Amino acid sequence: MARVASEEVAGTERRVAPRLRAALLGPRGGGTTRRRASDAFRLGFAVIVVTVSIPVMQANSAAELRLAHFLNPPPEAISWLVTTVFWLGSVGVIVLLAVLGLLVPRLVAVRWTAVAAVVTWAICLLLGQILGPSAGRPVTDALAGLDPSYPVTQFAVTIAVASTALPYLSRPLHRMVASLVTLASIAAVVTGSALPVNTISSLAIGWGVAAALHLAAGSPLGLPSTQEITKWITDLGVSVEGITRAPRQTWGVERLAGHDGTGRTIELSVYGRDASDARVLAKLWRFCFYRDSGPTLILDRMQQVEHEAFLTFMAERAGVLVPEVLAAGRFGPSQDAALATRLPYGPLLAVADDTLLDDETLDEILQTVLRLRKARLAHGTLGAETIIISAAGVCLRDFRSASAASADARLDGDLAAALAAMAVRTGAERTAAAAGRVLDADTAHGALVHLQRAELDPLTVRALHQQRDLLPRLRAAVASATGIEVPKLAEAKRISWVNLIFGIGTLIGVWAIIGVLADVGESLDVIKGASWGWVALTFVLAQLPIAAEAWALNSAVPGQLPYGRCLALETSNTFTALVGGDTAVFAVRVRFFQRQGYDATAAVSSGAIATTASWTAKGLLFLIALPFAAGNFQAPSSSSDRQTAIWVVLAVVLAAGIAIAVVTLVPRLRRLASSKVRPVLVSIWSNVKRIATEPRKIAYIAAGSVLAQLLVAAALGAALHAVGQRASLATILVVITLASIIGGAVPVPGGLGVVEAGLIAGLTAAGIPQDQAVAAVFIQRLFTAYLPPIWGWATLAWMRRREYV
Repeated sequence: MARVASEEVAGTERRVAPRLRAALLGPRGGGTTRRRASDAFRLGFAVIVVTVSIPVMQANSAAELRLAHFLNPPPEAISWLVTTVFWLGSVGVIVLLAVLGLLVPRLVAVRWTAVAAVVTWAICLLLGQILGPSAGRPVTDALAGLDPSYPVTQFAVTIAVASTALPYLSRPLHRMVASLVTLASIAAVVTGSALPVNTISSLAIGWGVAAALHLAAGSPLGLPSTQEITKWITDLGVSVEGITRAPRQTWGVERLAGHDGTGRTIELSVYGRDASDARVLAKLWRFCFYRDSGPTLILDRMQQVEHEAFLTFMAERAGVLVPEVLAAGRFGPSQDAALATRLPYGPLLAVADDTLLDDETLDEILQTVLRLRKARLAHGTLGAETIIISAAGVCLRDFRSASAASADARLDGDLAAALAAMAVRTGAERTAAAAGRVLDADTAHGALVHLQRAELDPLTVRALHQQRDLLPRLRAAVASATGIEVPKLAEAKRISWVNLIFGIGTLIGVWAIIGVLADVGESLDVIKGASWGWVALTFVLAQLPIAAEAWALNSAVPGQLPYGRCLALETSNTFTALVGGDTAVFAVRVRFFQRQGYDATAAVSSGAIATTASWTAKGLLFLIALPFAAGNFQAPSSSSDRQTAIWVVLAVVLAAGIAIAVVTLVPRLRRLASSKVRPVLVSIWSNVKRIATEPRKIAYIAAGSVLAQLLVAAALGAALHAVGQRASLATILVVITLASIIGGAVPVPGGLGVVEAGLIAGLTAAGIPQDQAVAAVFIQRLFTAYLPPIWGWATLAWMRRREYV
């Protein structure tokens, strides 16, 4: 009897344990972890929030204070409730996770949450030491009754621990913890324990630490393991054997394949705990960066399964061969959603034998896409892994990103993706021939408008890295086969990475230049009293570096170029640098050399020689001037100036160190850098050896680059004389070189704002009074950076009309 009772208890425990684990923890997924791109996005976003919040706190915004006083203090009747919520969402969350770790131990989760807590505490301590207890927020009467402390360590540690542990938790517990932390954040502001911006910034610190740890070590998939799926999938009335994970996975959805009793392939799409988050972030990403925001946003994972099944049925109704839908529903203790389909016999286009890819098959692929198009169905992810070459015909699979009643742009994108996938396997010529047989002119035109990397699936894009000229050749061949002109590509991206970086840099520059202009307002009397003879001399000297740079540029290529064209190019580059920075200047120089008859290799190497010579001259003059100028500099008197200098130096050194470390330590990036940089260096060296046969050219390059830097320094010296100050040439060279380095490190077009701040800081450190330093820098930059782009734009327009660039 006792044995029977004990067996019943043991059986009950075995049944309860999985349910308790499913209620508290997310699926283990066999212990597999994955690094997600979303964690990199979260880390970057957290860094931006913290960086932006520091000057906002130092500004002590009146709007923030009004909000804080509006919320604080809470009504007496609910003050106990607010306090309770505050403690539950901070200390309570940590205690809850600690107890959970003891009851249902997962050593990995406990270890990483502890690491997150320690790292966050250390970062908060470091920020407190650097910024001070209130991050430089001025103490005013408006802060009475409010705690301006920063960082709010209690909240930063809480959000770090919670965010690190969330991937290990079940969805209901996940939502409960997130809700508690959010309510506690609001309660902290209501009770006056933290100011709004301080709270947001502290939460971002913890959030960023958790994202960094997930990025470094990976986080659970939130999906059951293959063994669990094999056991639980019978809940859907489907028996699948030999289940394995597909080689390429998508966050939130696990792709698996097995077989039934007859050996037919069964494909499973398992939508796990993170399916909704993945869909939201994917939609947000595409909305921010692409004009087509992608498939419909569906938050419920069961609805996502139903969406995929419905679009599969709709495609079948349109006459397209698709996998047979066997079952759709929830299964297992975690109630994950799954779609089970049976695939026809046949290989994927990516691995199909060449003998299967005859002209008839290529025609059928395009005809299949046209059937979808006729029904206004867009697949969304057509590629070599979604097209099956079966005995029954061409089959399309994976309708997760499909949409009904689609716009023409999405339908054209499908056709473009099919053409690109076919071309990767069979070549541009055979694909174009198939397009000529199947597509009419209008349909072909629409496809060619969207035939670009941004419209293609990742597998096709990776293949195109090995065939960089394939898409241009395919566009030309399809246009020729269908009797149309090659159309202009549609603008697929809403914003590019380059534009985003320059946008952020421009904001930094605007912020810096506003501070400079504010100082100019205080120095207006100094500018009014300036010696206008020296101001005129500053204007003349500021224009001469362009002539010197044109002289150096003229000597950077073999042979001889008209000096007037080089002078026009450097004049136009005053506008180009303002719009696109040094990268755009280099590109325009390369284009100019190509227009003058030099091949691409010579053009690139000549542009690199000119740019390298300029920075080499700056470096040599800096090293020569530094011993003579070192005694003229003194430490800034104000703590804010010192902190600003520290932040700038730390940011530049840290960014350079991280970039060097990443390229050095990551083999793939090291090989990529070597493959990209080595040919350019070899080309430059070859060009240098050709130029070295004419020593006169080497002398001209060196003399022009050095003279340009000396003339810039002379212009600043003349501006100082205009306001009644003076500094040695060595001092000015050191100041302008350091300002140029800072301006080049921050992605601000033309260095606007950043260079000015560096020049002013350098001159004041050299003993120039603040008002006079601001006035002199404004005068010099007015003639070197603000006005020249006006005639630079006119010169660039003239050169484009003459087809010089």
